[in-house]
Amino acid sequence: MHFEPGTPLADAVKAARSAALRGNVLGVDLAYRRAATISPLVAHDHCATLLNLGAVAKAAQRCDEYLSRTKDTTLRILRTQIRSAATDHTAAERDVRELRKLKLTELEQARLARVAALAAADRYDYPTAESELDAAERHFRRAGRPEHLEHLARDRVLLDVRRGTRVAKITTTPPSSPAEFLQRATALRREVRYDEALALMTRCATSYQVEPALRFAVLFELTVLLVLTRQAGAARRLFPLLVAAAGPDVLSRLPDATQTLRPERRLTHVRRLIADDELLKAEGLLGEGNSPLWHLTAAELAYARGELEQAAEHFEVASRSGHADLTALALRKLGDTFADAGHEALATRHWAESQRVEESLADHRDSASVKLRMLRTAPDVRDGRVRAAARRVHREGAKALPGLVVAIEAARGTAVFDHRDLPGFADLKASRRWLARATRQLPGDQVVWMMHATPDRLHHVLVKGRRITHLTRDVHIGDLTDTIRRIKAWKPRYDPAVLSALLRELSRQLGLDEVVKALPPNATRVVVTTDGLLADVPLTGLPVAGTHLGRVLALSCLPNLSALRPLHRRSHGQRGDQTEIVGKAEELQRTLDERRCQRLRVHAHGMHDRMNPDLSWLQFADEQVSVEALAKLDFRAVGTVVLGAADTGFVHAAITAGTSAVLAARWQPAADAQRKVLDAFDHHLARFPRDIALQHALKEVADRHPADWACWSLHGDAGVQTSAGPLRRRLRKDGDPVPLETRPKVFLSFAGKDRAQAEQLRAELEARNVNAYLDENEAAAGDDATAAIDEALATSDYYVLLWSENTPQREWVAAEWTAAFNLEMTRRRAFLFIVRLDEEPLPPLLAPRKHIDLVDAADRLVATWRADRKSELPVFPQPVPPTPDGPTVAISVRSHDLGTTHIVMTPLHLTGAGLYRSVFEAMQLPTEQVTFDGTIGMRFTYELYQQNEPIPDDQSTVELASDLVDIAVRVESFKQDKETDDGLDVDQQRMLLVAAFRHLLP
Repeated sequence: MHFEPGTPLADAVKAARSAALRGNVLGVDLAYRRAATISPLVAHDHCATLLNLGAVAKAAQRCDEYLSRTKDTTLRILRTQIRSAATDHTAAERDVRELRKLKLTELEQARLARVAALAAADRYDYPTAESELDAAERHFRRAGRPEHLEHLARDRVLLDVRRGTRVAKITTTPPSSPAEFLQRATALRREVRYDEALALMTRCATSYQVEPALRFAVLFELTVLLVLTRQAGAARRLFPLLVAAAGPDVLSRLPDATQTLRPERRLTHVRRLIADDELLKAEGLLGEGNSPLWHLTAAELAYARGELEQAAEHFEVASRSGHADLTALALRKLGDTFADAGHEALATRHWAESQRVEESLADHRDSASVKLRMLRTAPDVRDGRVRAAARRVHREGAKALPGLVVAIEAARGTAVFDHRDLPGFADLKASRRWLARATRQLPGDQVVWMMHATPDRLHHVLVKGRRITHLTRDVHIGDLTDTIRRIKAWKPRYDPAVLSALLRELSRQLGLDEVVKALPPNATRVVVTTDGLLADVPLTGLPVAGTHLGRVLALSCLPNLSALRPLHRRSHGQRGDQTEIVGKAEELQRTLDERRCQRLRVHAHGMHDRMNPDLSWLQFADEQVSVEALAKLDFRAVGTVVLGAADTGFVHAAITAGTSAVLAARWQPAADAQRKVLDAFDHHLARFPRDIALQHALKEVADRHPADWACWSLHGDAGVQTSAGPLRRRLRKDGDPVPLETRPKVFLSFAGKDRAQAEQLRAELEARNVNAYLDENEAAAGDDATAAIDEALATSDYYVLLWSENTPQREWVAAEWTAAFNLEMTRRRAFLFIVRLDEEPLPPLLAPRKHIDLVDAADRLVATWRADRKSELPVFPQPVPPTPDGPTVAISVRSHDLGTTHIVMTPLHLTGAGLYRSVFEAMQLPTEQVTFDGTIGMRFTYELYQQNEPIPDDQSTVELASDLVDIAVRVESFKQDKETDDGLDVDQQRMLLVAAFRHLLP
């Protein structure tokens, strides 16, 4: 077909053919669809190209779309060929009968004859198949198309192969590409189902145009299966093709026909009956025997009937057969038997032995791609645990779900946090206790979503308190791998439509719609725990219900559930709003050494060595930093690290180095989109937890293509970064953080004649990094002196009055120290200090107060400042005066939630329960706050921590390592006698919080 060069139609067809040469199915489909909007003449080329690339399902879909608008005969014949390629031979034969009623060309009759031959062979009518192939040959010769005769010769050879081979009915979704046929045949061969595997590979070789990369793998697998089924004559016919493809040495890698397992047709039929749950028929046909295959069949029958001890004995005998495929299968099923019996250690040992046999089988393959495909489809020890736990859930119901959670957790890696305290998945009581501890601090609106992919199934587990939901999705690991790897290979310079198509395909494979529907109604935040292949899924950009997942849910990622509590505890000591931006490796090192920031944005991006994919580094403006070097840096002061385009290796390195959370991109987005997302993320961190801040940031670029924002993922702790508590965060209307002054400011009040002493004190304070305000010379001419002094007092940390015989004569003194006295009463902490320069009596209101000497005034003020700022929050006395009954000690109770620290007097020796009681009584902590006649309100619970470790509320003795204790406040809203997380608006929440904690706030 010829098109005028330079036209949009010609350009689209050129792009499609170029994509076909690269094997890019999505590129072909998108380009031809653009061309079809211009001219329908490309319909046949479109569908034929997809079929030649092995995209049978896509070719069928497009062909049906075109046939809904036209009844072109050539297109109908192509649709018949597509049905045959999809092994739908019944429908293909029906189409052949209808089309043969029309007037057809010789070429069209030849193509229909090939389809009819395959349909006849599928129903074992080999004479008819031979006749149809003869007719196809005559038609091809008359049409002057001798190039097709080579395909007919191959059809005849493979038809001979199929003689005497029972073609098994495929009960699951049939494979639709040569790669899928290879995967299915390999799985069947592992199950010692050689007949069915041979039937599949025969269909693959006869019905598909196999791409060059897989031709040798298909031919070799077909030859091996012929040898294993003792059809040496048919196998020898394929030897010349094998030698031509890989050389004469390839024949030495084939199994020895005299040593292969002879499949007994009777036992093969019995195994099919067992698979179909027809156990009575299977038992009647089993009979007696002593071959390895008989023991395997007897074991499968005993296992299906629940006779685990008898099944284990037969599996043990079958595993000693010396035949690799049967040994691997028997060992794996022996492990399943022990797991179902509750012997987890024995099960793990046999699963591991089976995996070693599988790896040995894969090592005999020269093709790296085939070797990887074999290993991907072989269940390992981790898969064995998950599958065993899932079977128990199927048998026992919801009570066994904690064991499934533990099994999936055991399958997670331990690169960041290990889980040595993880119980066995068979111990359900211990599993429930472990799960309760791991999710105890989970907020009410947050859910844990765990994913694990076994070779043939994807498991989803949703955890919310005691509610656990288990979903499964039938999807092959090879399909998931291919889709995720193509997403990882996508680059911003490629067509964004390709990324959209891949994300839609991945969402379908994951069953995302079903997962979202299964979430609890009040779930707005999700912690996703994945590793390995699934850790590379860009969850935020997955389409769901007309939008994207990252917009409807606040998402964060964890390597395993065991990391949830340690990261949450770690983040408590890393809260703050100080942000630094670094673009050089030297700046990064210096910033981390100074420990001066809690939020760090790194202007660098990850790169890989193309010759060595395991070698990767962060590219800074001045040098490169490897993953190993990044993990050795000290991130312990930083709560949130923002990286550019970096893979999970850098993320895990930063968390291992001490940070609590990392925001990273999976690919490099557009510069303006990246800047907008990161600026919005920083802005929203002042009010929201990290995951919600990211969700709000992504909404600000919602009008752009997912290619510009779907790359962002939050890893680690999803909690708050700011040191402000919930009350202060809710009062921040603009989202800007309240700066925490790190250099104290002192207001010096003195008489003019005492300037020398004031200058001396000022110099001593400045030498100690204290900013001193001299009220007489720092109000510029023309300023309103009163306003300047009021402003200086309001922004000062301390007020120091230098009192001498000259002070009473100064008119501003009384007004100043009266204002300072009132500020101290309001702030409820030490604010007004008196330095006496002589013996001049103090006013009656100040006389009872202690004074300090000028000699050590600077040191006393600095010491007071350090004591106040040790908790990084304003310090106040306890609201209720202490009534000591015995020796007491002062401790600082710090609350990041309220943004305050209170000094509390507690007994010298006390238990955990006594400490809780002392803090509750001294701070008058409320447990509930209601209003509007009790229709709405909030409940409060508290927990004490020391150095990020919880203090138990029991009779055990508390040994305080320091005088600083943290208190966490948890808030639960309710409305009309029902718990709610979103039933109260912002004003109602603010009103209730202020009413409950008014006595503790400045």
